[in-house]
Amino acid sequence: MNKKVLHIFGKMDRGGAELRTLATLTPLQEKGINIEFCSLSGEEGLLDEEIRSLGSNVHLCKLGILFPIKFYQLLRSNKFDVVHSHVAMVSGYILFIAWLAGVSKRIAHFRNTHDAAKTSIIRKWRNKFLHTLINIFASNILGVCNAALSIFWRKDWQKDSRCKTIYNGLQHKKLCPKEGVFWDEHKLDNNYPVILNVARLVEQKNHLFMIEVLAAYIKKNGPAYLALLGKEDKEIKQSIIALANEKKCLEYVLFLGVQSNVYEYLYNADIMIFPSLWEGLPGSVIEAASVGVPVVANDVPGVIEIAAQLPCVHFLSVNDPIEDWVNALEKFSSNNFDVREKHHNTFKQSQFNLNQCVDALYAIYQ
Repeated sequence: MNKKVLHIFGKMDRGGAELRTLATLTPLQEKGINIEFCSLSGEEGLLDEEIRSLGSNVHLCKLGILFPIKFYQLLRSNKFDVVHSHVAMVSGYILFIAWLAGVSKRIAHFRNTHDAAKTSIIRKWRNKFLHTLINIFASNILGVCNAALSIFWRKDWQKDSRCKTIYNGLQHKKLCPKEGVFWDEHKLDNNYPVILNVARLVEQKNHLFMIEVLAAYIKKNGPAYLALLGKEDKEIKQSIIALANEKKCLEYVLFLGVQSNVYEYLYNADIMIFPSLWEGLPGSVIEAASVGVPVVANDVPGVIEIAAQLPCVHFLSVNDPIEDWVNALEKFSSNNFDVREKHHNTFKQSQFNLNQCVDALYAIYQ
């Protein structure tokens, strides 16, 4: 029996949760699950065109005074069987309306382990109220990792039969060896190691820390490159340039911007650095590990859970001495194809394989 699922996001841009959810669209369609999306910003997102090209739809339904009526009508007219909400505590409001509209399966999905907003007294009471709505109206409560449920739901979430962790899944990509001329177009010296970071330029991703590590690495070991792949922010980019210039390592910093062929950069990097200050389940770390690329990352909860299954992921704290990060990059950097192939095969058997994610979601939707 076919089911209709409506995923709720703020906006369908190229964020980790949005991309990972989109990756499940086609395999779930093949199992008879029809998926559509709703953007609460009321604005077109960067993924909307791709979603429509895959035979799905994006409904723009802006939060505001008229939202309850419009959202109720959307649910009733399209006869959705499942509402799957990814908007943190606001999911309580969404699921309440879904209950009023007669939707039988109502899912709250926690995607982070950190609330980046300032926690005022008003926000605390607001969250407490929304938490209560989730408790009353959610038929299922999911976490992107165990820590997400512990932090946003309750510490003993395992005692709530509605709760389940479903890790984001990635396709098991073909493994490719490093190309000797890959970095030539960027005018990099192929004799020097390449440390890669895949993350948009925002404060959360801790790029200034990477410059400190790079400068210390070069001082100890000689030249190495730091390749930064991700959407740029003018102000943050200038602060990175200023610090790199001060540390006399600017010539070794490469700004790559947004790239569609992320895996080609992963194949040709020696290691990934990921000192992000907070994350849910960092997709970039899983992407690197899926093709056997070693990772040195900050010990946020999601990273620790990834490392438990994927041994090429190593973690330490951003509060540890810079020298410890330099030593870790030295120790774990590798382009040995046999070693990468071993880790590549380990990923295939892990819970981060897309097939595992799809099967878990299918079981809940059914």
